Amino acid sequence: MVSPDRILKSLTFPIQYLEIGESLARELHQDVEALYRYCGIDLPRPFMPWQTINGKQMQQALVYFLKLCPPGPPPLVTFMAHFPLTTHGPVGMLAITSANLGEALQGALKYASLVMPAYSMRRQDVGDEVHMIIERQYDFGDINDFFTETVVTAPLKIMPFLTQPISGGTVYLMHSPMGDPAEYEAAFGVKFVFNARQNKVVLPRQDLSIPLIARSRASHMLMKATLEQQSQARVDMKPTTQEVKRRLQTAVRQKQILDADALAQVLAMSPRTLSRRLKDEGTTLPQLRTEVGVEYAEVLLLETDKSIAQVAHAAGFADAAAFTRAFKRATGQTPSQRRTGSAITDASANPTVTPPSP
Repeated sequence: MVSPDRILKSLTFPIQYLEIGESLARELHQDVEALYRYCGIDLPRPFMPWQTINGKQMQQALVYFLKLCPPGPPPLVTFMAHFPLTTHGPVGMLAITSANLGEALQGALKYASLVMPAYSMRRQDVGDEVHMIIERQYDFGDINDFFTETVVTAPLKIMPFLTQPISGGTVYLMHSPMGDPAEYEAAFGVKFVFNARQNKVVLPRQDLSIPLIARSRASHMLMKATLEQQSQARVDMKPTTQEVKRRLQTAVRQKQILDADALAQVLAMSPRTLSRRLKDEGTTLPQLRTEVGVEYAEVLLLETDKSIAQVAHAAGFADAAAFTRAFKRATGQTPSQRRTGSAITDASANPTVTPPSP
């Protein structure tokens, strides 16, 4: 059996995340070098932008940060005060130079795995709301809740770059608060709901059109080209799978059906080539269609009063029976159980961890 430490060591994070701990240590007049010793990091200085830390070192850095946090406000409030959006590197710069909030969130979703491989992120639209859903993929032990808070609230760091405030927003977290909930809300300017059924940020869809003050098409395209190069260099990014899934997600939100021919056409390849590339990345179009449908259905089950049959139809399934079978295979629960929160399986309580290759 693969050890938890070995699994975490297989993950890669940008080294600039350590700057958050550095910033707090300096503010508190603590020994910055103690942070690196605690994390077991011994690299030439100054750090270069291509240098990285592994998941175990990331875990240790967050533990160390919590040790430094002064008493009083929730640790997240202190953490985010030392977390500039540019810590995300090109992903942060892509967001800042976007034309509007919608484009910034779209770029963050597309390239998030380059800087945050420990979580999966996806968008689902429900009525007039946009749900940015974040799911933890690996076990980081005692810091799971704190780590999740930092990832879920990271998109809110774009707010100071908007030309006007958002009209509303809510952060949902599946765990209990690590301090006074009022202090969370005062720090971020949005509502917080704890002990929720999903980790997510919900925004009014109308707010996606809010422009950014630092928008720059030339800089945006430069950052996008940089991130595309990084994506192509990552064999685990599965670019065709990601692009197909993104287009299927848009189609299901717009109540459209994209068949293999239509997908191949928009991707400038033949249906046969599309099928081969998906197979090389370990999936198929029917599998992706089912995955997208189940993800969309899950949000509808939790956020609307639609019947199971209506949810099945909206998510693109032939009928309620086919939907129920697919949903249970994917989640370990029936749609009714997911809606009521009953019969939660071990798999849903503890996200599946894929061991690294030996």
